[in-house]
Amino acid sequence: MRRFIPSGNLLYVFDAAARLESFTKASEELNVTPAAISHAIRQLETGLGASLFHRKHRQLQLTDDGEKLYRSVEGGLDQIERTAVEIHSTAASDIKVYASITVGTYWLLPRISTYPGNDARIEMQLYNSDKKLELPADGVSMAITNGRVDWPGYEVLPFTRETMFPVCSPAYLEKHGPVSSLDALPAHNLLHLDSHYHEGATWREFLAHYGVDYAVPGGVSTFNNYILVVHAVLSGAGIGLGWQHSVGDLVTAGALVRPLDETQTTSNDFLLVYRKGRPLTPRAAAVRDWLLSLGSLEPLHRDLKD
Repeated sequence: MRRFIPSGNLLYVFDAAARLESFTKASEELNVTPAAISHAIRQLETGLGASLFHRKHRQLQLTDDGEKLYRSVEGGLDQIERTAVEIHSTAASDIKVYASITVGTYWLLPRISTYPGNDARIEMQLYNSDKKLELPADGVSMAITNGRVDWPGYEVLPFTRETMFPVCSPAYLEKHGPVSSLDALPAHNLLHLDSHYHEGATWREFLAHYGVDYAVPGGVSTFNNYILVVHAVLSGAGIGLGWQHSVGDLVTAGALVRPLDETQTTSNDFLLVYRKGRPLTPRAAAVRDWLLSLGSLEPLHRDLKD
């Protein structure tokens, strides 16, 4: 039996008062009155036979004994919190996967129902921009993101390749006729994605890869979200630059077609990332491995010839 350990409630009150350097702020955090905080601290000091605070006007300062106790209490509560979070995370069945709206809508969502495990429910959280994602400190297991930025502090696993090609609707080809070559593309209505919202390749970069000069003309159709680009392409408004992870299923289904065979694969792998120093639970690790297996099966993961 531990005979000389003060009440856990008293230590909890002491931690708040020492950390916030104020009985009033501690009372607000713990939702009790300042008088209750003061009484608890006096009770703790009486039990220890030592003064823990220098009480100055509107300010608290730890005594030497108070500093010693605070270091022990703070370390102990931190360890208890870490252990509790670990136990909760292990027991939780929801695995949260962050993805851009584009990846989430066109790639992840249609595949979630195929997850073979029955011990976890995958919760998808979407973010608006294709710029670098900042993962919240808590609650998110992993994220699918692009490889155009560095990820210090994260475990980074190559997921699949960035592969793109021109796409349009069957109705567009029926109305405007076939596209004879890459050189003929600039004569068509090319749909553009605003680079402020997206760090992927542009039409200019795609065509330059094949030696085709292209200056973006004024008055072109520009969108701030790739889903809008896809909808515009589906409606027959023009030709879009299609990323395999976004439009591959639409091409397979026949909703979109490829007017040309050229395919460009860049060195910017899509990545599966999660925080270092925070090991995945067994359930989350199983979801990670499943996602990686899907990525390896996708056509864009292979080295395609131009």
